[in-house]
Amino acid sequence: MTVFGDLTRAMSSIVLTTFGEPVVFHLEGQAEALPGRGVFSAAHQEVDASTGVPVSMAQPVLEVRLADLPATPTEGDAVTVQGVLYLIVEVRPDGHGFLKLLLHKNK
Repeated sequence: MTVFGDLTRAMSSIVLTTFGEPVVFHLEGQAEALPGRGVFSAAHQEVDASTGVPVSMAQPVLEVRLADLPATPTEGDAVTVQGVLYLIVEVRPDGHGFLKLLLHKNK
């Protein structure tokens, strides 16, 4: 591992410990719901709908450490955060052992 990779992993671990919160994963092929920890954000982002008119939307995101999970989440799995069930719509590895899970609120 590179020095940068080691520093990134150490910093990410501190961020997860400091800002992370308990979550519950509902992964395909797992008999039971799995407790975990992640950093959740439901920040607004501006989207250009190719109309020239800015549109604001909320994109809930959960960042988790892959090593903390018994299985890798995939699109279609679910996670409960702050008592709300979200579907995982995209999984983005960061190359340093963390996953950014793009979520959609389950109705």
